[in-house]
Amino acid sequence: MEHRDEHDATPRATPVPAPSGPRGWSAGRTVALVLALAVGLPVLGLGGLWLLFAPRPVVTTAVGDDGREVELRWAEHPGQADVTIDEALDGPSLEDGLEEGAAMVAEMQDALSARSGVDWTTPPGGSDDQVVFPSENGWGGPSLLRTVNLPTQQTTSVPEAWSDKQEAVAIIGEVAARHGWSEPVLDDDRWPQSEADRVRSTGGASYERQVVVTGGVEGPHGQWLAFGFQDLSKDVDGRFTEDFRLLAEQGWEPDSLTLSYGANALLPEADRAEFERRAAPFAGQEVPPGRES
Repeated sequence: MEHRDEHDATPRATPVPAPSGPRGWSAGRTVALVLALAVGLPVLGLGGLWLLFAPRPVVTTAVGDDGREVELRWAEHPGQADVTIDEALDGPSLEDGLEEGAAMVAEMQDALSARSGVDWTTPPGGSDDQVVFPSENGWGGPSLLRTVNLPTQQTTSVPEAWSDKQEAVAIIGEVAARHGWSEPVLDDDRWPQSEADRVRSTGGASYERQVVVTGGVEGPHGQWLAFGFQDLSKDVDGRFTEDFRLLAEQGWEPDSLTLSYGANALLPEADRAEFERRAAPFAGQEVPPGRES
């Protein structure tokens, strides 16, 4: 089929980003990470907030072999602008992604306890918090793909020496590698900033002096794991300690290592047939830009 655009999507404001994998694991690498996790915000999906920021609908015209024109309304696409149809179908189901993510985090917790000597405590909210969120497709419509944010796990203490933090990151990386994930990357290596900004946002000009150190690991099919250290022993002027006071009252640990697993686009097994049916008219077509592209 030959493809012609009637009009392209007009860029619109994007909802507040937060840390995650290829899309969600971003440069929100300061106390904002801890704050966002602590207040229970979904790190990627933000529930149905996308409805407030829906872009102008995109319509393209496809010309079939019989010469007839067919309008494709991309708001009806069941996937996402930055995930191909094949990627969505080839990835793990929502159910498998949840199971694998929880198992990998538990494996990391066991390894960190055994080798770094940390203990884990239940984060505020318990296990009843929502972990699966709806998503949009990037062209102004809902997607059948789901966003996942498992509860953030936290320790009751934090390794204070930089060498001990490095060892903890290495342990995270070893477990991630066994699951076929990438190597860990620290946010201040991936997104360098000026010394003044780094001191303001993390509490120190180097990893040895930072109150907050964050990073992430990327998994296949939009899966991600964010980790962070908060070490108030490095808080020389008390800014971070003061900011954290209310969160401590909610049950968050002032000195901790945190692990947070999520995924950007997992398809529930029960929706697979419907996804294939609705995706069929869009297969092979040139994909117009979406808000998330």
